[in-house]
Amino acid sequence: MPIRPLQASDNAAYTTLWINALTEHEKHFRVALEDDAHPQIPTQFSAESFTLGAFAGDNLVGTLSFVRETRFKTKHKALLMRMYVHPSAAGQGIGKALIQATISLARNLIGLRQLYLTVLASNQRAIRLYTSSGFSPFAQEPESVNIQGQYIDELQMVCFLSKCPP
Repeated sequence: MPIRPLQASDNAAYTTLWINALTEHEKHFRVALEDDAHPQIPTQFSAESFTLGAFAGDNLVGTLSFVRETRFKTKHKALLMRMYVHPSAAGQGIGKALIQATISLARNLIGLRQLYLTVLASNQRAIRLYTSSGFSPFAQEPESVNIQGQYIDELQMVCFLSKCPP
C-alpha cells in the first residue's frame, strides 16, 4: 500500500477520513468533532511538520502526523499525532508501515532524539502497535479524557530514535 506525505490537495480526503475517525470511533481519540468541525491537515508540509497518508488506489485509508518541537530547549523531540487507519484497511499492517515511514523520515532530522505520543489507555490495539514499534509508556494521566460520561486514562509514550526498530 503506497504511503506518501500529504499535500494541500489531499485536504478534502483527509477531512473525510478524520471526520469518520471522530464520529465512528470517538472512543479511541482525545479530541472530538465538536473541537474542530472542519478538520484540515494539521501540519505544515515540511520535513519537520508533515502528515503521511496510506492509500488503497486513490482512497486515503490511513494517516499519521509528525510535528517537531520548535522551542530551543525541546527541539530534540517530535510529536506523533492523529493516527488513524480506516476499518476497511485494518489488519493489513498499515499502522505499522505509517509508523516505520515516520521513524525513517525522522532519522534524517539533525538533532532529533525522540518521538512521543499520547494514547487512551482503553485503546489496547493502538498500545500494542506502538509498543511493537519501539515506544514505551513513561506517564499515565488518570481520568484524562471524558467520553460520553466515562473518564479514561491517557498514556504518554516515547521512542528514542537510537532504540526505535529500523
